[in-house]
This record gives sequence, C-alpha cells and structure tokens, in this order.
Amino acid sequence: MKKLILFFLIISFKVFATEQIPDILVYNGKKYEWRSYNPGRDYIKQFNFKVPEDAIETTANNGFYTFTYTIENDSLFLTDITILILKAGNLNSRSVFKDFFKDKKKIIMEFSKIQTFPYGKQIEIKKSNWTDIYNKKYLVFEFKDGRIEKKYDLNYKKFFKLKKKLFVKFKQTKEYSKAKTVEIENLENFNEFRPDKISMDEYLEIKIFGLIKTLKE
Repeated sequence: MKKLILFFLIISFKVFATEQIPDILVYNGKKYEWRSYNPGRDYIKQFNFKVPEDAIETTANNGFYTFTYTIENDSLFLTDITILILKAGNLNSRSVFKDFFKDKKKIIMEFSKIQTFPYGKQIEIKKSNWTDIYNKKYLVFEFKDGRIEKKYDLNYKKFFKLKKKLFVKFKQTKEYSKAKTVEIENLENFNEFRPDKISMDEYLEIKIFGLIKTLKE
C-alpha cells in the first residue's frame, strides 16, 4: 500500500508541479530563496554520498537535495541539507546534514561569484502586449572564496541603475567584444517571442552580473 501511495504521489508531482523547490539563504535572520546556481551541489559531489533510501525525487526537487546556506560574519556557510520523504502518507522533509558530515555544524563555501537574491512583492511592467516581472527588492553579493567582498540591498530601480553603471564600465573591457559574439544565440532565443526586440547591449546589461567578476563601480 505504501508503494502505491508513493507511486501516485510522485505521478501527481510530475503532473502538477510548476516550479522547483528553492534552496535557502539565511541572512540577518531572514530567509531568501536561492534559485540560481549554488555551490553546495558541486561540493557534495566529491564525496559520492549514497542517496538515502527514503529520499523522494520529483519534478519539484530535481536532484533529491535542498540546501540551506547562512551568512555569518560576512562568510557563506552550508548549514543544512534536506530531502523530501513520505511520512504517514504525507510529504515531509528530513535533514541529512549530520548523516553526511557527522562532526560539522557548518561548512565554509569557497565560492567566488556575484549572486543576486530577488525578494519582496513582484512588480509587473507591461509594454506592447508583453509583461516583464521583477521583484520589489534585490540583495546583491560579490563572493570571493566564500567571503563577501561587496554587498547591496536595493529596490528594483536602484538595482537597475547599478546594472547600468556596471555595464558602462564593462563596455570598456576586452570581454565586452567577446560577449557580443558569444551571446548572439542567447539573445535570439531571448527575443524569439518578444514583440519588441531588445539590442545586444540591452541584453548584456540584463546579464551583467554573470559577465563581470567584481561589483566595484
């Protein structure tokens, strides 16, 4: 009977799930969704941990694990790893951090990347029968070997202004010319269904945090 319930549960997730369960960042006592690339998934690959037998994989948690990170003293730590399980016929979660790392409470993430965390109310901006969706606020961190080099907590207007400033600086580098070539196909895909096509410069400004290594203006 348990196997039958589990089968229908997984099938229902595959049919009805619309988005991934986000990983979590804890910063100043508040939780933020971490939806883009994060370092924990690559970190645990080196240990070849066996996936727990009670772990459930669905379209909502592709890869079995959900990671929790905490920023303490301007350093990024991995502080929890959880799995989805079936308990009394209901979905639940279980921490496996201690199963994997018995003698540790947290692990420094030697992570070097600019990472953004949208949060707050979503804002819809409509133009020419097209709607772009943004968040009201954004956290922006520049990590270097797990340490925060620079950080911002901005409303969406100041967030866009920061992008613009960084893009103007980026245009003066050799990487700008390379990016214009590398991103041609991505721009075409981005523009495919948009009634108003954007230029390469506008697209690179949108992607600027993935093109640069520092937030220094």
